[in-house]
Amino acid sequence: MKYKLSNVASRTRIEELTKLPFKYANIYKPKRKIDGTKEQNVSIITMENPGEIIQGIWGMLPQNYEDHWNKFQQIKSTLHTCINDIYNNVLYKEALFKRRCLLIVTGFYAHKLLGNKVENYLVEKENREPFYLAGIYNTTEDGFYTCTVINTNATEELNSINNLYETMPLQIPQMFKNKWLDKNTTREELAHLVSKPYHINFCVQKIIS
Repeated sequence: MKYKLSNVASRTRIEELTKLPFKYANIYKPKRKIDGTKEQNVSIITMENPGEIIQGIWGMLPQNYEDHWNKFQQIKSTLHTCINDIYNNVLYKEALFKRRCLLIVTGFYAHKLLGNKVENYLVEKENREPFYLAGIYNTTEDGFYTCTVINTNATEELNSINNLYETMPLQIPQMFKNKWLDKNTTREELAHLVSKPYHINFCVQKIIS
């Protein structure tokens, strides 16, 4: 869950869900495991241009950053951030109000310590339907988009198979998609959107690695 996402949806299915086109359609490829410890692209919709889907680098860099992704991630991993940090951390607090995004995924990974072994699980919706994760983003000096996933408290259901973390990615329901991306959304409305996890029926599959 901390470092891996999944997106196995076809380009057509994502465009059906979002009612939006990909800016660079030929770049998108479904991927069962998106490993955030490596420099990986994810499909995002941004406040800057909510009318199309682009590719962003997972792992947020400072706004107008000029150096390499790996170099910064060794100093601070920014694949995920917690709700408290987005209000207080110098890297995130401006982006929360000016540069929000939605990451399009079909699942995320969770982990359970059982005895002296770790079991891995893939958490998805039924039929591997794509859904949105709340995120924020910055752009680098040379124009690349980099983003982070906002985490919230894990639900009781997820905690039954996830005892290593107390958090999970924050899903944004379809009905709140436009509100999340709207530049006119107030601070009070944002606080409500990130205040608690939304109920989504997940299917959990144990991964044999």
